Amino acid sequence: MTAHPPPLTVEADTDAGLWTLSVPGDGLGLPGIAGDAVYVPVGEDQLAAVDARTGRIRWCAGGITEPDAAGAVRAGRAVVVPTAREHSRSGFTALDAATGEVLWKRRKSGLNRPAAAGSAVVLWNDSEDDRSTITGVDGATGETLWEDEYDRIYSLLVRGDLVVLDTASHRALDARTGKEIWHGGGAGTLLAENGPSDAAVFHAWHRFGSLTRHATRTGEELGRVSFPPRVLKPSPYVDPVLVGGGRALFSESFGRRVRVYAYGTERAAWPVADLKLGLRRFSTFRGPAVCVDDWAYVVTWRDRLYGADVTGRRGLRRLATTAPDGTVLKEPKEITAGPRHVFVSGDGTVAGLREGHVLWVAATNRWSHRIVPLGPDRVLFPSTDGRHSHLHCADAETGRRIG
Repeated sequence: MTAHPPPLTVEADTDAGLWTLSVPGDGLGLPGIAGDAVYVPVGEDQLAAVDARTGRIRWCAGGITEPDAAGAVRAGRAVVVPTAREHSRSGFTALDAATGEVLWKRRKSGLNRPAAAGSAVVLWNDSEDDRSTITGVDGATGETLWEDEYDRIYSLLVRGDLVVLDTASHRALDARTGKEIWHGGGAGTLLAENGPSDAAVFHAWHRFGSLTRHATRTGEELGRVSFPPRVLKPSPYVDPVLVGGGRALFSESFGRRVRVYAYGTERAAWPVADLKLGLRRFSTFRGPAVCVDDWAYVVTWRDRLYGADVTGRRGLRRLATTAPDGTVLKEPKEITAGPRHVFVSGDGTVAGLREGHVLWVAATNRWSHRIVPLGPDRVLFPSTDGRHSHLHCADAETGRRIG
């Protein structure tokens, strides 16, 4: 076991890539991943960087007001972290990713969201308030490289060294200079794919039920797939989630329906599954559904977990929440999708599932969690024993954790 001031300790199995970070009291905040490190707030004004593979504490920097590690991005040698964040306002602090030295700070403003593109950081606002301004800064120095303003920035994607915007029409900017590379190609919500994405292309969803694929460098439309009108019901304002394998998932909070469509080179998408939560369940979805491989999952407001094989004939059914060792997932509330597994948090417990089955359940003694998949085979989740707070990097398949 190694120690690091403030009294942070790490216990690790480096061969397995499993580790647990601990601190006395309730001092660990919500973690985030940027590059090859896990960033964890410690207390109200410190941030620790932990090697994602070994659990080694690289540094712990102080004087950072309310760091939001979940929003951290890596830009060249710098990691940029939102600080003292509010709904539509945020400050930013950049630190040397290797040493934790503070490189620069930016006062709180209406720019609340960072996006990294190479050595540059793009700052914008994704709240429902002022979404007109965008700024590019140097990740290492904080120098303002460029600024621009539009009527409204509806969505944003980074593809390589370009920033693609939906401003009621699509356009791409060089992240380093702000120069407009192209403009046009219609409008549509920019969609990020779950998992690795191809920097050479991007997708956009159009309100009348079509998905387009574009070349990042030119904006040229490479393909268009039409979806049937029923995907727009009951709400035409729900965007699909691209879940990999050429599939699009449609669902929404307070809804009762999960639809999965497949799309490819054809001009029309075809249905894979249309799953309904029966009226006799006397509830609706707590949040949007998730889909991993061939399984869709959703949690209801009555704290029930439902799932279905989207390639099968059975509809949504309530899933058992007991692990093989008899441990029970209590009152499921939130779902997080990983590359191969689904993770569910409940009251004082978290669980890992695959193909509709609970593989493991771990007690956390916490009533709120942030579960963060770490690659295809590990997962981060917190726990407490009443005296110490812990952040576990556990095995995604077995739930094995250290300590």
